[in-house]
Amino acid sequence: MPDICFHALGPTRARSGEDPLVSFLLNARKSPVTVSARDVSRLDSHRLQLLLVAQKQWLVDDVNFEVTDMSPVFREGLERLGLSSDHFDREMPQ
Repeated sequence: MPDICFHALGPTRARSGEDPLVSFLLNARKSPVTVSARDVSRLDSHRLQLLLVAQKQWLVDDVNFEVTDMSPVFREGLERLGLSSDHFDREMPQ
């Protein structure tokens, strides 16, 4: 079994340049992934879209994808952007 790839999201997404999450996900493809949202102080739609697309792709690839340590602000951001605050706590349906 491959090692789990870990990435900690920064407090906010950089407004210039590519989010480090993009290169992490590209390099971690087909490997189990854990993304920590502990330090997130603002969740924007771009970063959420990256996480949702990755979650779906990892599901299709049948590889574990987890978002952990979700800060209260991260959970509030999920709700603000139209998802339930426990979206990443649940297993995605097949």
